[in-house]
Amino acid sequence: MDNYDVVVIGAGISGLLSALALSKEGKSVLILEKENYIGGVCRSYDINGYRIDTGPHAITRLSNGPLKKLMDRYFDVIPQFVPFGKYYVRIDNEIKPFAWNINAWLSFDLLPKTDRILIMKCLFNAFYLLTIGKDLSTVPLSDLLSSKISIKGKRFINWLCYFMVGTSIENTSVLRFIDNKTNKENSIRYIGKIYDLFISEGALDQGYPRGGLQSIINSILTSFPKNVDIKTNEKVLKIDCNEKVEGVITEENYYECDTVIYSGSASKLPYLVDDLPEEYVKNLVTIKNVNSLTIWLGLTKKLFKNYGSQMWIDSDPFAWLVPTSNYDPNLAPPGNQLASFAFILPDKFNESKMKKKAFNAIVEIQPEIERHIDMTHYQYLIPEKASWSINSGFGDVKTPITNLYCVGTDTIKRSAGVSRAAYSVLRCLELVMSNEKSR
Repeated sequence: MDNYDVVVIGAGISGLLSALALSKEGKSVLILEKENYIGGVCRSYDINGYRIDTGPHAITRLSNGPLKKLMDRYFDVIPQFVPFGKYYVRIDNEIKPFAWNINAWLSFDLLPKTDRILIMKCLFNAFYLLTIGKDLSTVPLSDLLSSKISIKGKRFINWLCYFMVGTSIENTSVLRFIDNKTNKENSIRYIGKIYDLFISEGALDQGYPRGGLQSIINSILTSFPKNVDIKTNEKVLKIDCNEKVEGVITEENYYECDTVIYSGSASKLPYLVDDLPEEYVKNLVTIKNVNSLTIWLGLTKKLFKNYGSQMWIDSDPFAWLVPTSNYDPNLAPPGNQLASFAFILPDKFNESKMKKKAFNAIVEIQPEIERHIDMTHYQYLIPEKASWSINSGFGDVKTPITNLYCVGTDTIKRSAGVSRAAYSVLRCLELVMSNEKSR
């Protein structure tokens, strides 16, 4: 029987960041991972000479966001990030930079002028509802949009909803677009992405890690002190609890510990912990994952020359194109290009049919691409473990069990992707340290 201060279940980005932070705070930490690899959906691997990530990623809020705070405090080696560049919108085979301020929005003629005015009205309506204290968590974004908006305009907003929330405009709450760039509860709030669309000067604090996502994982591993153990291929069967956490049971061992950080899907926590409160479980089982398909294409010609990503509004299903080798040419063989195409999928789908439909969507938008394909690789992933939608549950970092905490993209309603995971880790650290002081 082994004893640790902290056992972290899951070696994805949330679990690894938690383990790094707590170990640097002096805790002995054990990481248990059921797979034979670490990193979860934040890692890279090689396919036929190309270095691909687990889905396309833009690392946001690098100037003063949650990952930046964790890197500054706990990383011995900081990954090198290159600017993510512009977001381009593609509609009717026309491409224009995403409109990041009012002047650009007024001249953003990929959408009809009437649509642009109606969407601005939606923005200001959201501001008004916020100021009068309206609970926007139950208000669908579709309720704020005029019925006069065109099909093209609705597809544009729907694209944002699917890639920010994982669901349609009818099931996306206005609350998802209200975000707080700081960690202070009393700071001035703003309308997140829609605010960026009209007010800010662009995604200036977003970046892509040189060397791919694996460089972030490598930096964490390099920064681990000696009081961290990692065990892969070790599945957790139970978290042993009475009034508080006592240990973790795996197929191979029993580990005594003072604290457990669970970074798996919150919806699966009831299978690991007995006698959780009924209302707590009822919420967890209604959590809906966000499903995605990424098609990676290695190309013998550099077809996508713009430095940045593309939002394919006309694609069916909606697509987000990120040519990662534009950020780091070493991710592809010399002279070739590596491009990823992400598609958000429905709750239920047929894998073979979806592969064909998504690939055909790429070819329909970019017909000449077929002549230059050197490598094709498909990934089915869960980029967000909880859809921030009206008709589904959402987890929390704090649990009903003393010294049991959850981290990950299904535990905190802030931002998205790696940033959301990092926010959850910061919240977890706050709770763990507060609990230590109260003893």
